[in-house]
Amino acid sequence: MKHITLGFFIGLLGTLFPFFAQGQSNSLGDRASASAETQPHVAYKMQRLTRKQKLLFRRPNVKHTARYEFYVRIEKAAKAKQRMLRKMAKPQYADFSYFGHKRPPKKHLPFAMRYCKECGIRH
Repeated sequence: MKHITLGFFIGLLGTLFPFFAQGQSNSLGDRASASAETQPHVAYKMQRLTRKQKLLFRRPNVKHTARYEFYVRIEKAAKAKQRMLRKMAKPQYADFSYFGHKRPPKKHLPFAMRYCKECGIRH
């Protein structure tokens, strides 16, 4: 019985050994070596840029072009419109101090109060 179990484990190890020996080196599968060889520049350290290279890589200054100013104007107009829509969405008479007026009436001293034709209250 001992030889059978020992032989079984040796046979099992013999069949599983090739699977464990190969192992997966990366997640790219078959293309691993080809893709690693095509990008040798990744391993090098970035060197300092010369003045000429800095001029070549400089971003274009588009702040003062007509197209840029047009889009800035459009964005400002859209923000103003959104602000106005938020303000207009509020009910006009939600604040009780308005008494039906578009703007709140001025508060006068008691001896200077007048009768209001619009709302029928003295203020």
